[in-house]
Amino acid sequence: MAAELEIDLEPLIETFSLKDYQGINRTFIVKRRIDPEGIFLEAAENIEFGYAFAVHGELHSNQTDLLNKLMAKTRKGLTEQQVERGVFPNGQEYNTIIHDEFIGFIEYDESSDGTPLIIIDGKPFTWEKVGKMLMTYEGFQIKVRMYDMTDD
Repeated sequence: MAAELEIDLEPLIETFSLKDYQGINRTFIVKRRIDPEGIFLEAAENIEFGYAFAVHGELHSNQTDLLNKLMAKTRKGLTEQQVERGVFPNGQEYNTIIHDEFIGFIEYDESSDGTPLIIIDGKPFTWEKVGKMLMTYEGFQIKVRMYDMTDD
């Protein structure tokens, strides 16, 4: 596709590592996709259902600048914890939403009956677990917004 669109592919790193909000080192695999809409770069953690970030640039964008934008977006996404895990005195575990909002992405869950997984903080949450976290907000209004991974 790059040749058809007369795009020169700049050499890019294949992986990079950054620390998350807990100081855990996260390694990301960088993928580049060229199509008539532009250049897409994605950084996906090298584990199943981990963190993933993406950016989009015009066809003749500086690809190194685009990679730097991707790394900055990844760094920002790793710095803030959105869900906190805890344990009740009876030993039952629970998850709670920090700061009354979370950002995640939807993944297919082949082990469910068609309900998705929501990836938050680089961890998979079933639709049921997300619902339980939301129950602490019973009576509140909710605003759900869908947007592409490349959007900020």
